[in-house]
Amino acid sequence: MQDPFVSHIVWDWNGTLFNDSRALIDATLDAFAACGLPPITVADYQHKHTQPIPEFYNQLAGRTLTDNEQDRLQHSFQSAYLRYREKAQLTDDAVAAMSRWHAANQRQSLLSMHPHERLVPLVERAGITEFFTRIDGAVGTLARKAPHLAEHLERQGIAPASAVVVGDSVDDALAARECGVPCLLYHSGEDALHAREHFEELNVPVIETLVEAVSQLLDPAAGRLDRQLSHAGQPGVVGVIPPPQERT
Repeated sequence: MQDPFVSHIVWDWNGTLFNDSRALIDATLDAFAACGLPPITVADYQHKHTQPIPEFYNQLAGRTLTDNEQDRLQHSFQSAYLRYREKAQLTDDAVAAMSRWHAANQRQSLLSMHPHERLVPLVERAGITEFFTRIDGAVGTLARKAPHLAEHLERQGIAPASAVVVGDSVDDALAARECGVPCLLYHSGEDALHAREHFEELNVPVIETLVEAVSQLLDPAAGRLDRQLSHAGQPGVVGVIPPPQERT
């Protein structure tokens, strides 16, 4: 059977297009210190990183935290993250990667677990809104990305096999697998959210730059996605952000 077209990239935001991995790590370290919990290191963060976040905090603390402790940690984290985020920028080759995909008349969208009301202003400030057919952040409490991804694809009428998720976390890979979507995982190096060995058992290709991800998708012969990919030459609609009533 001939492979379906792969014509749509679903980009992750935090740690992928937006280079805030170290901001997330440092904010978590600060939050543990502010809440009087045992100190943690960058290596602790990377080796224990998991979703959902309350379970991650339990892993870092080495015990089950109380609801009050979880709330205090989340509040402290948010305050610290906002400070660190001001210095964060787009990943160095993010615009180049999205521009190359767009120049090939392919479609791309943005899906994030970051709260939607905070995500959209960040994307607008970065000046990249026009690249995306849709931007979806989290609305309410989401423990896993898979249901979020399924809805994101359904609202755009995208067949899972025609899309590729490009993200930087185990949760991205698991969400893609659950939804029947191929995945490429980006590992940014020493400041990545995950220790690289977290990716080894997922059987998902790991890339070190975002341009590399696009290059693999546009040149299947050079790729490592375990199946031949082809791409459609259909122009996409850009700059569409769903109105608020569609995000409830």
